Amino acid sequence: MGTQYYAGKWNDHDIVFILGDEALEIRFDGKVIAEKKITILFSATMTAAIPLEPELTVFAHFEDHVCSCIVGKALETDYDKETKTFSAVYNGHKIEGNNKKLKGALLVDGVEVDKEDSGLRSFCILGTQADDNGKRTMAVFEAAGLKTTCQFYAEAENVRMYACQKQGGELIPLDRNGDDDFMLGFVLGMGVH
Repeated sequence: MGTQYYAGKWNDHDIVFILGDEALEIRFDGKVIAEKKITILFSATMTAAIPLEPELTVFAHFEDHVCSCIVGKALETDYDKETKTFSAVYNGHKIEGNNKKLKGALLVDGVEVDKEDSGLRSFCILGTQADDNGKRTMAVFEAAGLKTTCQFYAEAENVRMYACQKQGGELIPLDRNGDDDFMLGFVLGMGVH
């Protein structure tokens, strides 16, 4: 497979997700903040506290050559077996997620704010509209076989991740997708090994 790199920027910080032949890593400003050994890789999910802001979590998921990443406050999530609903409370608001008819839905105070357009996926992120600060409440659904889990993140932000190649000690995006203004400042000299 060879080592794959996915990199993005969050609040002027560099986040890199590295998929090696034997391990996965999340790096934050060049420092490893999470790593785990792997064997056969079809998809991978990792989370880690952000250095200097431990109330925030970086979440990264890799599947089908796409890396999804969000940064936010991970909420304590409960599951009700009878209603098959995941729930959390944040700032006085009840947040719920369910996977009825194999389609995920996110509700805030009983009102559906986002849902999957098609079902039978192993992974999806749903979210509220962004507030004035660009932050959202997000639900991350993951399915393994017949079991689905859901984790909520408050004050969350999407981090756009780009597939990169390593040239020397720098990571260079492979596909710019018309984002030239963003890309001008994107080359990461992170001392990646």
